[in-house]
Amino acid sequence: MRTRQSPLTDRVAVLTGAAGGIGGETALRLTAKGVRVALLDRDADRLRPLAAKMGDRAAAFPVDVTDRDGLERVTAEVADRFGGIDIVIANAGISGPLATVAAIKPAEFEQVVEVNLLGVWHTVRAALPYVTARRGYIMLTSSIAAAIPCPTVAAYASSKAGVEAFGRALRIELAHTGTAVGIAYFGAVDTGLVHGLMTRPSLADGLQKMPKVIGAPISVSRAGAAMVNGVERRSRSVYAPWWVPGLLALRSQFAAVADPVAGRFPPLARLIKDVDHA
Repeated sequence: MRTRQSPLTDRVAVLTGAAGGIGGETALRLTAKGVRVALLDRDADRLRPLAAKMGDRAAAFPVDVTDRDGLERVTAEVADRFGGIDIVIANAGISGPLATVAAIKPAEFEQVVEVNLLGVWHTVRAALPYVTARRGYIMLTSSIAAAIPCPTVAAYASSKAGVEAFGRALRIELAHTGTAVGIAYFGAVDTGLVHGLMTRPSLADGLQKMPKVIGAPISVSRAGAAMVNGVERRSRSVYAPWWVPGLLALRSQFAAVADPVAGRFPPLARLIKDVDHA
C-alpha cells in the first residue's frame, strides 16, 4: 500500500521557542512529515543537540525573539539556506513569576510582554515578505489565558490576549495574499514551565478542586500533534484539550458568571494572599 505523502513535504518552516516543550515536540513531528525546519531559540546549548538529532532537515539558529535586528538577520539566513520560507510558527513564550499586579516587579511584567507579544510581532514582521511570497501559513501560539481571567499571572494572560488580537488582525490583513493565519489555544501543557507553576501549594489546592479533565495538564505530545495537524490543514484555530473550543465560545458568559465571584473562591483567595506576600 502506498503511503500518502504529507502536503508539508519539502516545505520550509521557521519555529521559535524550538529548544524544548511544545516547540521541540512540534519540530520533531514536522521533520517526520518531511518539513525542513529552522529551529530558533535563545538557548543554544539545548537547540544545537536537538537540531543534530533531527538530521539534515533541521538547522539551529540561536536568537532571542526580543532582538528584532537579530531575528531579521536570522530569517534572511534561513531563506538563503533553504530557498524561502513557507511556514512561520511564533511559539516562544515565558510565564513570568506567580505574583499579583501589586507585587510583581515592573521589569518582570514587561519582560513577559516583550517575549510573548513583541516577540511574536518581531518574528512575524521579519518573516512576512518570505512567507507571503509563497502564499504560506503563520501559526501563533496563544492560550486559554487569552479568554479567561488569570489572577497572579496577569502579565502572561495580557500577552496571550494580545497575541490572539494580533493574529485576528493579521489574518484579515493577509487574506488578499493567500497567506493563512492560525492561532493555537492550549490549556495547561505538561512542560517544565507549567509544572513549576502548578506545584505551588495554593495553586495546587485550587486545581485539586476542579474536575480532573480541566485541571490536569495534557502531554507535550498531544500539544505537538495538534500543532502539526493545524499546520498541515492550514487551520484558523488549533485547540487542546478537547474542551477548549467550548470555553472560547462561551467566554462572555463565563466572564459574566466567574468575574464577580472568583475572588471569593477560597483556594483562589488563598493563592492571591500567598503570592502577594511572598
